[in-house]
Amino acid sequence: MNSTFAPPAPSARVRLLASASRLFHKHGINATGIDLVVRDAGVAKASLYNNFAGKEALVVAYLEEELNGWVDHARTLDDPRWSPRERVAALFEALALSVESHTFYGCPFTNAVIELPECVSVRQVADRYRDAVRTHLSELVQEDTGTSAVSRLVLLYDGAITAAKVAHDAGLVREASAMAQELV
Repeated sequence: MNSTFAPPAPSARVRLLASASRLFHKHGINATGIDLVVRDAGVAKASLYNNFAGKEALVVAYLEEELNGWVDHARTLDDPRWSPRERVAALFEALALSVESHTFYGCPFTNAVIELPECVSVRQVADRYRDAVRTHLSELVQEDTGTSAVSRLVLLYDGAITAAKVAHDAGLVREASAMAQELV
């Protein structure tokens, strides 16, 4: 007896988050209405409200997924056997490659704070992201999070992200990487 089992379909929550991510990246949060997210996810509108209290809760859940994804990705890029300089270079190179492959839409946390400046829950997730970046960079260079070197690395990483968003130029990201490596 040959039976083939299809994997279960993703839950409505998973489909809503995937759609929100795609649409928020492409169009921005404010330009993406709930109806578009629901339609793109292929779920009933009631599914949105069964999973999220509203658009703000959907945005926060999307940002939390982005944060978890960033942390996981940053860890996969790192090899503790490398020198601090090589470890920093790998983080910047991943950003440069995402620019070259046209998969970079800017920092979702910065974008969200700009679009929703009064939303406390969005700012809280963005702050956790900033803490994660600072912590990760401090681990790469094996220095305390409060050192001047780590603050400068964070600033260079922020600048590289902004340059990537505005200019779509991986060369600028690599230039920021070179400056970051000089600091290490």
